[in-house]
Amino acid sequence: LQVALRIRPMSTAELAEGARPIAHRLDEQVVVLQDPMEDPDDVLRASRSQEKSYVFDVAFDSTATQETVYRATTRGLIAGVISGYNATIFTYGPTGCGKTYTMLGTDGEPGICARTLSDLFQAIEDTSGEMEYEVSMSYLEIYNEMIRDLLNPSLGCLQLREDAGGTVQVAGITEVCAINAEEVMQLLARGNRQRTQEPTAANRTSSRSHAVLQVTVCQRRRGRGLRRGRLFMIDLAGSERAAQTQNRGQRMKEGAHINRSLLALGNCIKALSGQASTKYINYRDSKLTRLLKDSLGGNSRTVMIAHISPASTAFEESRSTLAYAHRAKSIRTTVRRNLLSISYRVAQYGSAVADLRREIQRLKGQGDAKPGQPGQGECRDTPSQVQLPGARCTHPELGHVREELLGACHEQEALRHLLLQLEGTELHAQHLLALSHRMQRGWPWRKEGRGEPDSPSDSKRDADTGDKRLDVPEPPDVAAAHDSIAALVEEQGRLQQ
Repeated sequence: LQVALRIRPMSTAELAEGARPIAHRLDEQVVVLQDPMEDPDDVLRASRSQEKSYVFDVAFDSTATQETVYRATTRGLIAGVISGYNATIFTYGPTGCGKTYTMLGTDGEPGICARTLSDLFQAIEDTSGEMEYEVSMSYLEIYNEMIRDLLNPSLGCLQLREDAGGTVQVAGITEVCAINAEEVMQLLARGNRQRTQEPTAANRTSSRSHAVLQVTVCQRRRGRGLRRGRLFMIDLAGSERAAQTQNRGQRMKEGAHINRSLLALGNCIKALSGQASTKYINYRDSKLTRLLKDSLGGNSRTVMIAHISPASTAFEESRSTLAYAHRAKSIRTTVRRNLLSISYRVAQYGSAVADLRREIQRLKGQGDAKPGQPGQGECRDTPSQVQLPGARCTHPELGHVREELLGACHEQEALRHLLLQLEGTELHAQHLLALSHRMQRGWPWRKEGRGEPDSPSDSKRDADTGDKRLDVPEPPDVAAAHDSIAALVEEQGRLQQ
C-alpha cells in the first residue's frame, strides 16, 4: 500500500482565528507535526520533544500542483490496469482538507480522475493496433450507509453482493460503455451533480457521502485470452466533529454515518497492519469497507492520499490522520493479473462465426455453379467438404481419400445401428422362447414349483387325460420364434466377426 500525504494551504477562516502552521514538510518523504500546546514554563516537560516526524512514500506541501500529485501517485498505475491488474486511489482525512479538490479538481486545474482517464484512453489508443479494448464505468455514492447509483438515481438503494470468487459487487448498478475520455468526463460531471453536498461551518461544499468511480478495462489479444483490470477512484467524505461543524438535525445524522464508516475503515487498517489484538478483519462493519476489501488487503495496487490542515486549530484531526496514514504503510497486498481462462476460439467467437458464414456462401456458390465450371471456392475437386479457414487443397487425390473415409464411417455407423437392432430382437426372442418352454412344462394347468393339482376338478381332468398333454405339438408362433432366433444368432455372430 503506497501512502502519500498532502498538506493544504491555510484558509482565510483559519488565519482570521489566529491559527499558526504546525505541520511542515522537511523533504520528499518526511513531515513534522508540532504540538501547539507547548508551554515554555513547564520545567518537567522542557526536555521532551514537542514535535513528531512521520515518514511516507511521498509528501506534498501547500505549493504542490495537481500535476505533481498525479505524476507521483497515480500515473504509474495506468499501464497495470490495461494489462489486467486492479488499482485503487482514495483520499483520506478530516473535512475541509482538500480531498475532493485532489480527486476532481476544477476546470482550470483538473484532478486525479480527469488526468487518469485522459492518460488511460491515450494508452489504449497507443496499443489498439495489437489488442482490442472494452471500457465501461459505474459511479455510486454511499450516503447514510445506503448505496445510490449516481448515473441512474431512480434505481433507489442498491445492495452489495459477493460472487463465487469472493469479489464484492453492487447488484443492479448501471455500467456504461465509453469510447473516449470526453464521454467519461461527461458521465462523471453528470454524476457529481447528483452527489449529496451540503455546507457546514467547516466547509462550504462539504461532501456528505463517499463517491466511488469504477472503470473496467477488458483487453483481448489473439491467442492470450481475456484480461480484465479494474480502477477504483474514491473520494471519501471527511471525518468531522459536531462542535467544529456546528451540525444539527440531518447534518448531524450524516456526520454520524460518515464517522461510523471511517471508524470501520480505521479499524480495518489497524487490523491489516498487524497492530490489532486480533487477526480477524471485520470488513462488514460498513459498506465502505466491504467495497474496499480488495483494495486494502486483497488483489489491488492501492494508493492512499492523506490530507491534513497545517493550522494549529486542527491539531487533533491532523495527528489522528497522520497516525492512521503511517499505520497503513505496513499493509501488504497480493497483486495478481486477472486473466480469464478463455480459449482463443471462444474469445473470438464473432470472427469464427463470420468465417463459417463466408464458407457457407462459398459452398453455396459451388453448388449453384454449372457442371464443368469451377465455383467461387478454391477447391474444385471436393465441393462437399468444409475446409478450415486458410486451408487449401494441394493434391487432387485428397478429395477422393476423404470421400472414402466418410463412406467407411457411414457404413460402420449403419452396421452398429443394425447390431443394436439385432441385440434388441434377440432379447425379445429370448423372452418368447422362455414363454414357450413354460408352456411346454404345462404352467397353464399347474402352479409353478408345485406338483399338486390346483383344484379337485383339475385333478380329475388330469387323471382322465393322463399324459396326453405332452403330445401336444408346438404352437405356430413358438415354432416361428425358434426359427427367427436361430437366424438372428447366426447373423449376429457373422457381423461380430
